[in-house]
Amino acid sequence: MPSLVSLALLLSSLAQAANTVVILQSDELPVYDAPIESFSRAISQPVTVHQLRGDKQRAKRIAADLTADPPIAVLALGAKAAWIAQNNLPKTIPVVYAQVRDPDRYGIDGVHLTGVRMEMPPAMVLSQFRLLAPNVQRIGILVSASNKDPAIAEAIAAAKAVGLTVKAQRVTSERDARRAAAQMAATNDAIWLLPDPVVLSPGTFHFVRGQAVRNRIPLLAYSEALVDAGALLCVAPDPSAIGIQAAELVHRILDEGVTPGVIEPVAPTQARVVLNADVQESIGLRIDPLLLDFVDQTVRQKTDR
Repeated sequence: MPSLVSLALLLSSLAQAANTVVILQSDELPVYDAPIESFSRAISQPVTVHQLRGDKQRAKRIAADLTADPPIAVLALGAKAAWIAQNNLPKTIPVVYAQVRDPDRYGIDGVHLTGVRMEMPPAMVLSQFRLLAPNVQRIGILVSASNKDPAIAEAIAAAKAVGLTVKAQRVTSERDARRAAAQMAATNDAIWLLPDPVVLSPGTFHFVRGQAVRNRIPLLAYSEALVDAGALLCVAPDPSAIGIQAAELVHRILDEGVTPGVIEPVAPTQARVVLNADVQESIGLRIDPLLLDFVDQTVRQKTDR
């Protein structure tokens, strides 16, 4: 028969588990560190982090444990974590996802889910870009014919709304994309790369980057990884702000009793501007030193990728 002390410890442990918010982390990557830290600071409840390590079987075991001893909410970071939360957790556990690009692609949707989108509002992206490259008048957008993401139309509309002449071209293959990119780089003042698996294969990206440098025009991207790989500039979500936004969604669900599925996924509210200084120099883009205060990070190319 357990002692009163051991029984009290058991009850305390169960009470603490029932009040815990769990973070499911898709992989052990530095990109998740900032949102985990800011989310943990902003949330009122205890937080436990589970590393899925990109291992599907490990993820299923963790999901089974959480099903047996459910937390009050889950933050799923990355597509793998969101997919597991969607398909392997009870619908009674509210889930907020973050750092998932194109959640529809993974079927991330349901009454128990909401999240923070990865896509920056196009108007915010263009306002930062035009601040640093004010002479751009014609911008090219390369996208595959199979890409039905509504963000493409939003980006085109936003570019036109700020007075840019937009040349958007649909391509059907990587070879088609390279041919279109060569023509686009020769006839536009800049190229804007949006998320697209055909256009952004490694080979095609390197070709587009080379054409942009050869024609001395800016290449605007959507992620810091692409700037590190040779794009000029990105306006990307601020990772720490994403963690805070995710915590706000969890508080709405837990404190106000709002069903996650009725909360529309929210757009990032804060951006990080990252500039590749080597590319800036190679295309001869002069930026007023005072405007560099709007750049959050300047990178140099470590290797010729």
